[in-house]
Amino acid sequence: MQLDTAKPLVAVALGESFAPARRPTRRVRVSGTDVANLTAQLAIMVRSGVDVTSALQSLARQCRRPALASVLQETHDAVIGGRSFSDALQSFPEVFDAAYVATVAAGEASGNMSEVLDQLAELQRSQLRLSRTLRSLLIYPVLLTCVSAVVIGVLLVFVLPKFAKLFADYDMTLPWITQVLIAVADELGNRWWAWGPVTMALFAGLALLPTTRAGNRLVDYLVLHLPLLGEVSQTLLVGRACRLIGMMMESGVTLLESVRLARTAMKNSLYKQLFADIEEAVVNGRTFASEFGNSPIVPPSASEMLATAEQTGKLAEVAKLVGIYFEEEGENRSRQVVTVLEPMITVVMGAIVAVVVLAVMLPVFDLSSFSGKR
Repeated sequence: MQLDTAKPLVAVALGESFAPARRPTRRVRVSGTDVANLTAQLAIMVRSGVDVTSALQSLARQCRRPALASVLQETHDAVIGGRSFSDALQSFPEVFDAAYVATVAAGEASGNMSEVLDQLAELQRSQLRLSRTLRSLLIYPVLLTCVSAVVIGVLLVFVLPKFAKLFADYDMTLPWITQVLIAVADELGNRWWAWGPVTMALFAGLALLPTTRAGNRLVDYLVLHLPLLGEVSQTLLVGRACRLIGMMMESGVTLLESVRLARTAMKNSLYKQLFADIEEAVVNGRTFASEFGNSPIVPPSASEMLATAEQTGKLAEVAKLVGIYFEEEGENRSRQVVTVLEPMITVVMGAIVAVVVLAVMLPVFDLSSFSGKR
């Protein structure tokens, strides 16, 4: 059990830090990139011997982003007024999440603020790199799908109906595929006033699905279990959770508090429930790895490594290493999945376009033959 490895001072600081908020908080929009840069600059200044109060004031003066400058100035004023740095950060929960605040509180209590800020900055930079990589990988498949959908829509709605009028002037039997597509085109053209709202309602329903509890859980389940996507998602989520837990424990946060904060940091509802179960297991005297390893949404290799680390008393160090490994593995697997998806999308969309073109060209060939005979 790693439950009692943290220093008592750290436990006390964390307990005070996460008492119910007594001061109202203000909603502020600050990008993850700005927070990562701020954390890295704070780490450098604190390591250079500048106290946190002076560092905050200096960064507030230099900051060119009004929202972030306001956050820094208010945090500085709160620290000057007698509050701790971590306590002041709680006034901006949308900028500094609970895990960030807990890690800073541990750094304050242990006296390793510069090291803790370094770890936080590295964690945030890693998450930003991963997000950018995933977005760049998905750009081409998404654009390809959109362009193909537009081409197919233009062929169905504008091109095919014109050919249909031409075919209607001749007494000839159209291929079944042409008849089907002409019927679809006529339906879309004649009843656009009905199909338009239906399509918009469908997209709106899909967009609003994650906002409901049942819909959010369904989406989270599909993300973790769909072919190709599920394995990548599990690897990335486990990597992030393990790295976060390992970093917090190395900073002096207790295992129980680390698990609780990891739960709040996870966006997937299934992983939130998993960490709630782990928290209950740790409270009841069971090991972290036993509950973690019994979950079907955790790769077996991760649970085995963590079980061994917990037995040897190196859970914090190994959890961080496991997190780094699985984040890199998830990024590599995402590249492989996109490599597979790109030709699949190309083939499927190409086949659909080919069917539409074939439906137009087959009657044209028959028409030319028919005209030649006349």
